[in-house]
Amino acid sequence: MKWTLQFVALSLAFALGTWFGGWWMVPVVGALYGAWGMRQRVTIVTALLASVAAWGALLAFAAMAGPMARLLAVLGGLLHMPGAALIVLTLAYGGLLAVTSAVVARGLRRLATPG
Repeated sequence: MKWTLQFVALSLAFALGTWFGGWWMVPVVGALYGAWGMRQRVTIVTALLASVAAWGALLAFAAMAGPMARLLAVLGGLLHMPGAALIVLTLAYGGLLAVTSAVVARGLRRLATPG
């Protein structure tokens, strides 16, 4: 139950941070979470899953609000890949940002914390 609440809260933090501050808020939120949860074993996995869920929800919202399919077709044609691959790459990018910042912040906090 505790992990589920952390996951939901972190997903909301990633989604709201991205919505109001842009993509660069993902590493900020990931670093804050990594430093906060440095002693938990699932910190990195939670950061990854929460960021992917948040960006997936934002992409789903954007798809309902506008002509996402047409945009994916055009961009996919320019990049010579299917439009669905762009969604996968976008989610992977968000996950990578969150995980790397959480790992770095967790490591720095462990170095700074005696004992």
